[in-house]
Amino acid sequence: MNKEKVKESLQYIFKENSVVDSSTKSRILSKMITSSKKKRIIFMPIAVMICLLLGTAVWSATMFSNNNTQNAVTTEVQQENNENQLQENINETNKIAELEFEISRFEEEREYYHSVIGRMMSKLNNEEMLELAKSHFSYDIKVNQQQLPNNGRIEVDPGEVDVLLTFSMSPHYNVLSEEWYEKGMISGDYFSHITHVTPNNWEEIYADGSNVTARGYKFKNLKSGSIIIMSISEELKERLSLDTTNIEIVVK
Repeated sequence: MNKEKVKESLQYIFKENSVVDSSTKSRILSKMITSSKKKRIIFMPIAVMICLLLGTAVWSATMFSNNNTQNAVTTEVQQENNENQLQENINETNKIAELEFEISRFEEEREYYHSVIGRMMSKLNNEEMLELAKSHFSYDIKVNQQQLPNNGRIEVDPGEVDVLLTFSMSPHYNVLSEEWYEKGMISGDYFSHITHVTPNNWEEIYADGSNVTARGYKFKNLKSGSIIIMSISEELKERLSLDTTNIEIVVK
């Protein structure tokens, strides 16, 4: 109700009750205002309390709903992770089983080959056994990474010259006895089978690997017309399949 309506209502009340005195009017207005204020004072805390309770109820319902949703999502993710982990474990188990099967098959195959090789080797004479043992070892001479020809003579460019004797071996895989394995190697130190090296202004070089080892000579500042000469043993000549025991390296 606006102010004008209130004013009209008061004037009507004063008129109907024959209230003319201004002090009386003031007292009535004062009581009405005081009464209205008291009602508002009493009503405001109640209204605030109701609002707080309603807000708390709404907040609780919202949080409860969010928690339920979050818990549901967490449970679903956890379940998916568990399923993925289970599948990974199954795949890993299958791989292990396959590898174990392959290893078992290889072991059976190896035993079969060993038995066949053993029967075949029992029919070899000493010369044939020696050739088989020698086949486990190889020797090679290269000059500046070039293969030495069968005649033992090679030409190189001026400057630095490397002569390298390489010795390599293949695993015997328990096929040969230790006695035959040793007989298959060249006698003594393989590098000692190179002798009488000229000129003598060289330095020794090395190159080693797991089953390969190499030793040789490095010549520096060789000019055109220079000649390197060296001798090898008959045993090394045979292993190298050369036609001569004399090696000649000519600088162009």
